[in-house]
Amino acid sequence: MSEKTQFLGLALLGFLETLALFVVSPILPQYTERFGASYAEIGYFFTAYSLTWVLLQLYTGYLSDRYGKKKFVFFGLLIYGVSALFLGLAQNFAQLIVFRVLQGVGLGLFGPAALGLIAQFQEKGKSMAFYRTANGAGIILSPVLGGVAADFNISYPFFISGLASLAAIASFFFFKEEKADVESMGFIQSLKSMIAMRSILLICLAAFLTELCFAALEIVIPLVGSSFGFSSLVIGMILSSYFLAFTVGQVLIGVFSEKVGKRKLVTVAAFAAAIPFILLYYSSNPIEMSFSMGLLGVMLGAVFVQSSAIVAELSPKGRESLHMALFDAVIDFSFPVMPVIVTYLIMFGVKTPFILLTFLMVLSGAIFAIRK
Repeated sequence: MSEKTQFLGLALLGFLETLALFVVSPILPQYTERFGASYAEIGYFFTAYSLTWVLLQLYTGYLSDRYGKKKFVFFGLLIYGVSALFLGLAQNFAQLIVFRVLQGVGLGLFGPAALGLIAQFQEKGKSMAFYRTANGAGIILSPVLGGVAADFNISYPFFISGLASLAAIASFFFFKEEKADVESMGFIQSLKSMIAMRSILLICLAAFLTELCFAALEIVIPLVGSSFGFSSLVIGMILSSYFLAFTVGQVLIGVFSEKVGKRKLVTVAAFAAAIPFILLYYSSNPIEMSFSMGLLGVMLGAVFVQSSAIVAELSPKGRESLHMALFDAVIDFSFPVMPVIVTYLIMFGVKTPFILLTFLMVLSGAIFAIRK
């Protein structure tokens, strides 16, 4: 199977899975309210989904390494897609919870296995960049598509999500899975072996600090924009600048990383990402903020994508899914942690979080620099 064919499958998987995940994002709260759910119950609906896949991904990563990554991609996408279709047909809130938890199971199955497949590419920086670029394209398109579809019928985004997930199954026929003869290890033993790798832990820590900065943006940017009297449309365009720059820049960065070295690139990008946060602290108009967010899309994207490629390179043959699942599990903790920190700092001034974010990026760069 040619490299071009495998990269086609990679792009197809990255785009369709992200489309399936995010096409429902514009209407989820409103959809649950149709069934008389309280704000607390809406919170449970969101938490049930995220907790399910977060708690599953380490173990399913281990299992997919042992029994076959393609199998877990197939069954995960199948479960996610069918559950999305049933969500669109749900008749009460209890059914919503059940089908959303099943979606969490599906994501927990295919997420680590898909990353494990991508980690088997020879040019890991390039493959991760292609995959994340396809993800970025899906993130840009899917909320718009979901919003338009919901104007016709609020259930339609779920049907689109289900069909996109099922269509994504076709992508793994483009992948060649490498079967590695590795010594059979139990789950706990595999975790201990992985945690003992100091280099991987340092990369996860540095990437976690970077992801903390990303998690802060969806709170800080709207609040700063509102304080200046920007409209919702303008604030949305400022946020979109990040994803647009991320999507456009990562393939070139991935190719470049193969030439100059991933460690050097992520170290420079982490230190450089402190500059846009300083610019944001002093910015007062949409053009300045959009420019700074575009720079962040390139810099934070380079750190995130290429650090995941480094973890892929350090992963023992045949255990890629478990190591990629650890990377994702660590950085995902940024999303429950950062909102609490940011909302506290805002009490001292709406731009105060930018000072912390600048410091976090410098610290992230320092950790990447000292990693051996």
